[in-house]
Amino acid sequence: MLITIGIKSADEAEYFLRNGADEIYFGPAVPSHRASFSQEAEVLGAIALAKKMGKQSLLALNEIYSREQYDFLLDHARRLQAAGLGGIVVRDVALLEFFNKHRLRTNYVASIMCASFNAQAMEFYRDLGVKRFTLHSQVMPEDAVKMVKLGETIMFVPCLFLEENIVPFCFFTYPGGEGASKGKVRPCKIRFKAGGKDYRMVESNLYFQAGLLYDFHKLGVKWLKIPRQLNTGKLVAEFEITRFLNLLLEKGLDRKTFIIAVAELMTRTDLNKYGSSYLIKPGAALRAPSA
Repeated sequence: MLITIGIKSADEAEYFLRNGADEIYFGPAVPSHRASFSQEAEVLGAIALAKKMGKQSLLALNEIYSREQYDFLLDHARRLQAAGLGGIVVRDVALLEFFNKHRLRTNYVASIMCASFNAQAMEFYRDLGVKRFTLHSQVMPEDAVKMVKLGETIMFVPCLFLEENIVPFCFFTYPGGEGASKGKVRPCKIRFKAGGKDYRMVESNLYFQAGLLYDFHKLGVKWLKIPRQLNTGKLVAEFEITRFLNLLLEKGLDRKTFIIAVAELMTRTDLNKYGSSYLIKPGAALRAPSA
């Protein structure tokens, strides 16, 4: 499988591209719900490096933006596209229609924030020009058979990242945005309510999560995604784990052996020592990954 990873600096772009990432993605400095580049010049450098190495770069637009911001986003996307940007991750259907109206031709990717839970929803986004889709944590392999046949698909590594919320209902933190809360960056914790009760996704163990990764790989999911985060040390650790799990998948292990290996690895690995993904730790050393 191919690996796409979210970045927030030129140093991260170079590190991950040179150590096995097939694609990088990033968001605009403002509006954005994650740490991002401080200057457009850095972004252009990262795009140029990816292009030079024969790899891809994506601009991630994961929020519902106000209409007043559309022109800025269009101009920004066009400048990056002229520099070699490979595509755009989009959540907002209205923004996607705006881009189409203004003939911004690129490879569109459906964000995890899109309400695309089945093949019928994928067809809707395909009609708007989307070619690649991010699978929700609530979608099981048996539910995704038709989805995988309709276009390229992306998944998060279940033992590293599970979206417990139905994320299309969530808003993220950016200045002036729906998710802004006293300037603090925080995860979405909205609960789904029905009949006066709160519902959350059922918890799962490492064996179940490893089985999901194995089954989606066999099904034909093409991309493994590592989300952007403020905590650089944790981002590097998750990248190394993803690389290793991908190598295990490529070895052709049987399902039981793979599941046991993943569960043992994750049990030994103490990701808690890095702290939360939302801790601002941009200065962590980018060391050479483990073999």
